[in-house]
Amino acid sequence: GPDLMTVGERLPTSAWHHLHLYNPTITSKESLMPPYSFLYKKRKIKGSETSKYALKLPPDFTVEEGYEVIPGYRANALVAYLLSLKMSYDLPEAQRD
Repeated sequence: GPDLMTVGERLPTSAWHHLHLYNPTITSKESLMPPYSFLYKKRKIKGSETSKYALKLPPDFTVEEGYEVIPGYRANALVAYLLSLKMSYDLPEAQRD
């Protein structure tokens, strides 16, 4: 897989990371990464509005009518970690004259 050292800079939105973790082929058609859909919950939509945390799935990946997919605690923690991976500091040991 790709180097994740700066993934928080290259792909800075939580929405992208959640879609990629839920089903990698949503964001990367040829992805070989397995889906981590077990980190997400499918739940019945209450009333007429979806949760503000529901994934915005493209038409080809929607769940059954009347249901939505929301991230679980571990999905949110993993996305927060991925977004924190930035190279916003110098590595003195890597600098050369």
